[in-house]
Amino acid sequence: MRVSIVAIHRGCVLRNDYSSDLEGGRPVQLRYRIAGRLSPATYLAFVADRARWLDLRGWVQALDDARIELVAAGPEALVGALEMACTLGPLDALVETIESVEEAGLVPAGFEVRL
Repeated sequence: MRVSIVAIHRGCVLRNDYSSDLEGGRPVQLRYRIAGRLSPATYLAFVADRARWLDLRGWVQALDDARIELVAAGPEALVGALEMACTLGPLDALVETIESVEEAGLVPAGFEVRL
C-alpha cells in the first residue's frame, strides 16, 4: 500500500508518495540538494541527529552558506521522514527548495557530517 502525503510549509506545497509497509518499505538511496537561509553548523547537526535517530546510512555536508548536500539510504518511509524533517529544519533555518535524485553509489554504514 502507498500513502500520499501533501503538506504546505512556509508557502510551499510538498507532495510525496511513501510506502506504508510496517518495515518501512523498499530500500532507497537518495541525494538531496537543500537550499535556503541556513546556518550550516546548526542545520548539519540537525540533519545528522535525525538521520541517526532514524538509523539511516549516509552523510551531509555544506556546499556553501545557503546550500546543503545530503545522501540518505534506508527504508523508503524512513528516508521520507528525514526529508520531511529537512523541510521543516531547525528553528533558525528557512528551507526554500529540496531537490532529490536517486543515488547509485555505495552508501557506507553509519551517518556522518562531512566538513
